[in-house]
Amino acid sequence: MKHRIIVCFVVVLAAVTQVYADCVRNEYGNIACGKGQCKSNQYGKAFCAKEGGGAINSIYGSVLCGVGYCILDDNDHVLCSKVQGGEAKIDDNGKVTCTGGCVAGNKSLCEEVHFSKDY
Repeated sequence: MKHRIIVCFVVVLAAVTQVYADCVRNEYGNIACGKGQCKSNQYGKAFCAKEGGGAINSIYGSVLCGVGYCILDDNDHVLCSKVQGGEAKIDDNGKVTCTGGCVAGNKSLCEEVHFSKDY
């Protein structure tokens, strides 16, 4: 019984960790990971949001991040939730809605991460 509880705890811990971590792979098979969502820019550099945050490519290929998750609207603007882990989505009327309100994605909220063969 004790063994089963430990196994369940490890599985839950792995699932929770998986939710907040993200990785990207480059054309050489190398991987870069961060605490939040990760994307590669137009030059192949990897950037990640902070934990619970979103990262998305602008129409120009740069990576923009948010405290919460982000979406590209129909005017090609990156909008992100103001809330850590908050969602950004397009509603039935085509309007972007975000948990806690929306703000523009920002490069300063991204962290550059480096690719490694040893993940």
